[in-house]
Amino acid sequence: YKIDYPPSWSEEEETVSDKAKDNPYYDNFMEPILSLKGDSLPVSAFAPDGRVPTATSQFEKQGTPPLLPKWIPENCIQCNRCAFVCPHATIRPFLLKEESEQVATLPAFGEGSLRFRIQVFPYDCKGCGVCANTCPAKEKALVMTPSEELMPNEGKVWEYVQSLPHFPSAIQKRTTVKGSQFYPPLFEFSYACAGCGETPYIRVLTQLFGEKLLIANATGCSSIYGGSAPTCPYTTNERGHGPVFANSLFEDNAEFGYGMRLAQEIRGQENASVWMIGGDGWAYDIGYGGLDHVLASGRNVNVLVLDSEVYSNTGGQQSKSTPMGATARFAVQGKGTPKKNLALMAMTYGNVYVAQVAMGADMQQLLNVFHEAEEYDGPSLIIAYSPCIAHGVPLSNCMEEEKRAVESGYWNLFRYRPKGTPRFILDSKPPMSAFTDFLRGENRFASLEKSNPERAKELFEEAEEKSKELRQFYEALTQILS
Repeated sequence: YKIDYPPSWSEEEETVSDKAKDNPYYDNFMEPILSLKGDSLPVSAFAPDGRVPTATSQFEKQGTPPLLPKWIPENCIQCNRCAFVCPHATIRPFLLKEESEQVATLPAFGEGSLRFRIQVFPYDCKGCGVCANTCPAKEKALVMTPSEELMPNEGKVWEYVQSLPHFPSAIQKRTTVKGSQFYPPLFEFSYACAGCGETPYIRVLTQLFGEKLLIANATGCSSIYGGSAPTCPYTTNERGHGPVFANSLFEDNAEFGYGMRLAQEIRGQENASVWMIGGDGWAYDIGYGGLDHVLASGRNVNVLVLDSEVYSNTGGQQSKSTPMGATARFAVQGKGTPKKNLALMAMTYGNVYVAQVAMGADMQQLLNVFHEAEEYDGPSLIIAYSPCIAHGVPLSNCMEEEKRAVESGYWNLFRYRPKGTPRFILDSKPPMSAFTDFLRGENRFASLEKSNPERAKELFEEAEEKSKELRQFYEALTQILS
């Protein structure tokens, strides 16, 4: 069918940042690829060693979404949770020196004469609504509003705020939810799904240790939104320091990161923070042998598993992380076996720091885990619950879904600290809501109940019983490893 489109479309110019203008990398490399002329690039356009610069996702503006979060200053409690949960680092708190007639600000709590403002980056925001849904203020300080009501004024305000000097907090620590968000995110404007459950973990990680991060990334969603040509969402701070990111294959990412650690030791750069990042398809399945080898090495490496409980990037196939009763490709009648307990397997070594986290359920516990893992002189494994579109839930409620998972007993929060006292801490409380109600709230489970109610009843009951047994086991560990 022939599609008639307005002639004006051919005259539209690509929306790019002012920083992209006259930038050699953008002009000579990014622009041809974004214009679908990448095949015209000569070999000489590529660096001989395969490196590409970071901090380039800021060049390409993705346009405004139908809805943008509108900040209502008089309702704001300055908790910074909206920035903490943002999957795309497009809403941030700023501390400004003085009041301005051009933008609304508030007196910053405890910061002397400094002013406080929450600012959205309108040309990069996905409009997912996670920030507005997470806002804990009695009267919401963020309200999703049609973008035509806010633009172009919001774009002008964004540019103005960017031009002002920003000041660090005098009292807020990097170890707190509020304080961490006054540090620049060194992972921004990625092409992850709107409301992605994985990217907030990476962004927070860069706000804590980004200036010294070496990231070995397993192929999967995190390599697509983290390193797709020609832009890179990893960026640098005002001193030009930021994460080094390299993508490896599914099967050898742990060994790849292990090589990074050994190289740093040989070079005498012990202060580098080496993190291996990937999904459950890598950590539980294809790359498990390498992961086990690296954890057993005793070396000072950190592993962040973004656990979506399914092969998210390749179409939603079941993995060994897929829970009992969930439907997925190759498990259309519901997975009949329990989820592999990677955390307990790692704990058997005795010298591996192990933790399970869920940002939406306990933000401070997540920060505690990141800092404890970083400070621990040995291998660490962090498993982060990451809702995905494959779960069949609206990702605008991503953080609420994580909270429901913990409150129902579906997901437990804990820390195993080989040299800590106590060694095992169960951070999540006993279940406060029905386990099966949580399952029925996600289409990956609810669809089985519609297609095969008898099998669903059988698997759901068995899954709930195993959940109770696992909780009892964790509670016993708190006594044994006190």
